[in-house]
Amino acid sequence: MPIHNEERNLLYSLPNLFRLEPDEVVFVLDNCSDKSRQLIEYYARETDYKGNLKFLDVQIIPKDWNYRVAYLFRLGYRASRNDAILTTAADIVLDQDIKKYIEQFGGNNVKIVSFGLKPYPLDRVYFARKIISLILPRSTFSGVFIFSRNAWLENEKEDDAKKVFRAQDTLMFRSIRRRYPARHYWTNSLHLRSRTSESAYYYSRGQVSYQVTKRSSLFVFVSSIVYLHPKMFVGYMHAKRLKIKRIS
Repeated sequence: MPIHNEERNLLYSLPNLFRLEPDEVVFVLDNCSDKSRQLIEYYARETDYKGNLKFLDVQIIPKDWNYRVAYLFRLGYRASRNDAILTTAADIVLDQDIKKYIEQFGGNNVKIVSFGLKPYPLDRVYFARKIISLILPRSTFSGVFIFSRNAWLENEKEDDAKKVFRAQDTLMFRSIRRRYPARHYWTNSLHLRSRTSESAYYYSRGQVSYQVTKRSSLFVFVSSIVYLHPKMFVGYMHAKRLKIKRIS
């Protein structure tokens, strides 16, 4: 879990994280100047957490990484002592039902499972994504997921991770899914940081569709109509015009 001055959100997210009783939790402290670490240590004691706590302090990142978050997550993954890794964020309150999927993880050779989130408050994007997931279940994915560390190292190219400007999680999902089965389940996990702008969200999704998922312009155009947001197509065309380097 990468953290940059998240003490306000950690008050809500940490109790549920520790109640899942993970074997280890890796916190990547990104230039933290607040009491995030003290809160983590406090809730670990309050919940009687028996696992291993690991802290990684980061000040600067290598210059060849475009997206800071992509680097921070991967730093944490490499520091983990387990193959099965659940990735989350400081502003996510995890649904305890996730535990049953964690216990089943690895069955049928599945190497990555994502969990749908509910934004707080609910917005149109949430309902649109749920509808699309019924139509295109194979493409549904969220930023909270459990994956196999070995499958990640085997399939994702570090050069691709360095290129992305957003959607580092989508890159991992697609890399692993090329070789192994993937699953997605909707849960009641809450995303506390609401989207400030639907237009900005869909614009960025358009850029991701060009650089990471490498969709066709026709596909993105139709998607922007389905989502009722032309900004998605605008973001795609801007990325194409700027010739942003696509992943391999």
